[in-house]
Amino acid sequence: MTSLIKVEMQSSSINKHLTKLEKNLLRIEEFQNKGCAVDSSLGEAYLDLKNLGAYLDQAHAKENQEVDQVLAQVSERYKTLWVKYEAMADAASMQEKGMVMASNNTLPEFFYRITRRCPTGWKLFERIAALFGIGMIAFSLISPTYYLLLGELPFLSGLDGLISGSNALVMVLGAILGLVVHESAHGVVLANNGIKIERIGAMAGSMVGGFVEAEETSFFQADPKVHMRFNAAGIGTNALLALILLVLGVVTSTPFMVLLAVGSLFFGFINSFPISPLDGGWVYEDLMKFYITGNTAKKICLSLPFLFFILWIVLFIRLALL
Repeated sequence: MTSLIKVEMQSSSINKHLTKLEKNLLRIEEFQNKGCAVDSSLGEAYLDLKNLGAYLDQAHAKENQEVDQVLAQVSERYKTLWVKYEAMADAASMQEKGMVMASNNTLPEFFYRITRRCPTGWKLFERIAALFGIGMIAFSLISPTYYLLLGELPFLSGLDGLISGSNALVMVLGAILGLVVHESAHGVVLANNGIKIERIGAMAGSMVGGFVEAEETSFFQADPKVHMRFNAAGIGTNALLALILLVLGVVTSTPFMVLLAVGSLFFGFINSFPISPLDGGWVYEDLMKFYITGNTAKKICLSLPFLFFILWIVLFIRLALL
């Protein structure tokens, strides 16, 4: 009986450790989705899981049925966390598959250098880009809803003209330009706030796009509002670039500029939906944390994007049946 009590106490201690490890994995997953390099944190989590697994194997090896019953729940929690860890490790390794071109020094140093010259000006850029980014999130929800309620899909009716011939190529160039300024905005926010940039690059494989990886420790320690600006600046810069190109295109009567603007706006638009792990999703969640008090109100607000998607499906089906 004394041995059983000892095992129960150890089980309680392991449960507390598992709870701590579970929270740590959730934190790592969040920052992994935000583009941080989390290799060292995943390594620490692996060692914790390995040590716990060794202890549980040793306890089960005693072939005591009562001990096995006490440790059964702990073992199930351990297996669940191990599966979660493996999924996160797989996600990290998937980023390295395919063709990856990255700069660990040249591009990060470039952003450190330009932000050191006028930190106040870049701080102003951060705030303006973040405001445009928040506006893009609202636009990504309101515009589809508005047109679906009217029973119109203007973006589809004008699609034939846009994707024909050279227009499609120019729009693709606009989207590529949008990708470059999008990732550059992420880099500027990190460099201007003293957060180390691990690497910047592009990849083509299971995923296609660009990335800016922040060093996890300095990113964790930064002000949460910096995290919000980091995510919002990318989509906001897409909107700013689209606005500048659109004005230039209209003033100079240059359709080429207008099509570039459409490509950049499209790239920002698809990243603006307030669903994680898109940039818009992280920004929306941060805004809810900052400005909505009360767990119930926060849960309702966080569920709104999903309600919008359900509404869109219903409206689209209605439109298709008309």
